[in-house]
Amino acid sequence: MKFKKYIIAIIILIVSNYSYAQMKLDSLQILKDVNGGSVVFTPIAANAITWGNGYGTNNMAFIAALRSYTTSLPVKLVAFKAIKEAQVVKLVWKTQSEQNSDYFEILRSNDGKKFTAIGIVKAAGNSNTILNYYYKDVNPLGGTNYYQLNMVDLDGTSEKSNIIFSNFDLQKLEFNVQTNSSKETISITVESEKTKESLLEVFDINGIKLISKNLKLERGVNSFELKLKTNAKMIIVQLNYQGEKQAKKVLY
Repeated sequence: MKFKKYIIAIIILIVSNYSYAQMKLDSLQILKDVNGGSVVFTPIAANAITWGNGYGTNNMAFIAALRSYTTSLPVKLVAFKAIKEAQVVKLVWKTQSEQNSDYFEILRSNDGKKFTAIGIVKAAGNSNTILNYYYKDVNPLGGTNYYQLNMVDLDGTSEKSNIIFSNFDLQKLEFNVQTNSSKETISITVESEKTKESLLEVFDINGIKLISKNLKLERGVNSFELKLKTNAKMIIVQLNYQGEKQAKKVLY
């Protein structure tokens, strides 16, 4: 009878220790989950473990401390793009959240490797809402402009964004033509990205020259209105600049 009692006592002790160990293991599993599965556990002797004030109190406090510790970036950038607007490149970006952010440093490069700071935009500091920012590069480089944001925190730490680019051909001319045969006029709007001399020529469909006029284009949008008396139902307006020609065929 005594032997049976000893056996029962041993079984109860084993079960009790197993349940207790399982409770400990659950806490360790939480720790493993918090760390994304990167925790490696090394078995140690049971008598070497100190669980503190109860099996749950200190452990839960420790887990809570782990959860409250985060390594989130000071700025969460969700959009960054370049938009060409006439003579400038407009950079627009959006943040989803900011923590102790100080400012955005705008960097530009002509090769995508060596960047130079061209401006600064003040950041919000702390925010949990979507914020929109923009910066205008009023003197873009000829060819391809590469841009990057250097996001600087209040403590001086920083992180760089992805690189974006915008093609900016300083030699390119863009123009539009509107005709008014009842008033015998044609209106021409020319968008020039720098001051330049150009030649405007107008032909009928048979190649007969109707107008030839030198134009001085200023940087920006230029508008001209010219008198044109012709029976032609269709005309060709041609703009010449340093050997380059652009032509538009329009009804008159």
